[in-house]
Amino acid sequence: MQKKRSKAWLLWLLILAAAGAGGWWYMRGGNGNHQLNYKTVALERGDIVQSVTANGALGAVQTVTVGSEVSGKIVELFADYNSVVTNGQILAKLDSSTYERQLEQALAELDSARANLKLIAANFRRAQELRGLDLVSQADYDEAEATLAQAQATLKVREANVSKVQVDLEKTTIVSPMDGVVISRAVDVGQTVAASLNAPTLFTLAQDLREMRIEAQISEADVGGVAEGQAVTFTVDAFPELTFTGLVSQVRYEPVTNQGVVNYMAIVNVRNPDLKLRPGMTANAAVITAKREQVVRLPNAALRFRPPENAVVAAGEPSADEPIAANQHGGEHRAGKRPRSAARDAASTRKPIYLLAADGTLTRQIAELGISDGTWTEVIGPSPQVGDQVVTGILSASDKESARGGSRSPFMPRPPGLRPH
Repeated sequence: MQKKRSKAWLLWLLILAAAGAGGWWYMRGGNGNHQLNYKTVALERGDIVQSVTANGALGAVQTVTVGSEVSGKIVELFADYNSVVTNGQILAKLDSSTYERQLEQALAELDSARANLKLIAANFRRAQELRGLDLVSQADYDEAEATLAQAQATLKVREANVSKVQVDLEKTTIVSPMDGVVISRAVDVGQTVAASLNAPTLFTLAQDLREMRIEAQISEADVGGVAEGQAVTFTVDAFPELTFTGLVSQVRYEPVTNQGVVNYMAIVNVRNPDLKLRPGMTANAAVITAKREQVVRLPNAALRFRPPENAVVAAGEPSADEPIAANQHGGEHRAGKRPRSAARDAASTRKPIYLLAADGTLTRQIAELGISDGTWTEVIGPSPQVGDQVVTGILSASDKESARGGSRSPFMPRPPGLRPH
């Protein structure tokens, strides 16, 4: 009985010793190194393109709506969607019978006015002769003169009426005002067009779809970096694998406010020689505001990294806005903020980064930064240099496992689905 109890106690002691060894093995990282393991990236040279994103609709450089100034029924159509037309080409015809009858009536009234004027003019000449012989009174003479003037005015009215009806008759033939392409047709044969104060739209023409433009909405936070002449790249959903290019031709001062959000319109000229782009397509554009080639760059993750409190950090350069002091554990603590100043504002592009030396030492440096594309940021100045290992994060347990080739404590639970070798 005593031997059984001794064996049980011995077994419990072995289990506790094994558990303690496993915990020690895990806390030491599985390789006897008590230091933190960091994710690093070697600084390298590369290109950085800084851009402003915007969305906008593609459209023709010039779009014209063709309407009708007279009422009538559409009797013929000579153009359809996508028809290429020239200046003066007939697009449609309205029923002109009503205007032809009006013209006949106007011409008849004109002939009547001319005949009446001829008669009245002869009577006036006779009145002049009689007045010279003092055979008619002055009142009769004045009446004959007034009748002549009235007949002359009536003739002018009839002539103007004929001209008006002729113009209305010509307007029953709808012609293209320019060279272009029909992108919209709003009528069919047999449809009645009613012209009143506003001319109804029959066709919409685009001048030349080989030259197009984007009306891009630029946010007020980004508009300061956008200027005429800057290059633009954009994609459309119809051709997601293709990247098109353009140039900013205008940045308008007029604000466009939508639900309290203020944007500004930028006009981007686009060449469309193969006519792949169509009016109305949504363009996802990027205005290139700055570009650097083969500069020292670091990943933006390095700018967001901050070591934990228990990290050992070698003394480095203090930042422009907060001096850093080393604590007794080798970490960092704030020594108090200095008042905001012009010098601090001028150094707003200086940010702290952390470099990892070959011996595992973590060093804090202040990097002077240039432009950024959201993933990489330009490094200005002599340090850090190409090849320096900049810290971007701390390796997680899974990262350590991968780095050790899959070694792990036999006492640690395994993830679901992972079997021992």
